[in-house]
Amino acid sequence: MTRFFTLCFAVFILVVGPAASAQDSTQQSSRKWYVPDVAVAQYAGSIGFLSVGAGYSVFQDKAYVDLLFGYVLPSQAGGESLETLTLKFTAAPWKVRLNDRTEVRPLTIGTFFNYTMGRQYSSDLPGWYPSGYYWWSEAVRVNIFIGGNISRTTPKWKNIKRAAIYYELGTNEIKLVSYVQNTGYLNIWQILHAGIGVRAHF
Repeated sequence: MTRFFTLCFAVFILVVGPAASAQDSTQQSSRKWYVPDVAVAQYAGSIGFLSVGAGYSVFQDKAYVDLLFGYVLPSQAGGESLETLTLKFTAAPWKVRLNDRTEVRPLTIGTFFNYTMGRQYSSDLPGWYPSGYYWWSEAVRVNIFIGGNISRTTPKWKNIKRAAIYYELGTNEIKLVSYVQNTGYLNIWQILHAGIGVRAHF
């Protein structure tokens, strides 16, 4: 757990430091293309108990690309803590402006690839399994989700232009196939996962 929070702090410094510097030096136009303009923290959502990361707002703020590092509690992983790495794409094409400072994205849709680190998890099928025995990877999960968010501009926060709270509801490829093959035994709620997070735009 200590290692996780150390890594979280390092991610925060790496994201906020360059972003703040870019913001201070002749405003947004001076930001280098590779400097993230979004910082993210998420609870649950099938990527870890807690995940932090950075990303980019793309397509004129109608989509986001994020990379997150997550921590799985030992109680959720058979007594051993795990770390995850997630690449996420979120489309947020519609927005409703409530007032000058607040807007709602009523529907977001997206996908993410989640990689569980550790020698006990293989991205390929271990050699001791017969060919075709399993069709899925132990380490990599492919997920789809829907969600929404509400955001508010933050003029009093020097280096943060906008802050948002978001939620997601999704599933992964194994759960989805299991549901299709066992509709008589599983209901839709048994294959879904939920997550909630915050996003800071620089």
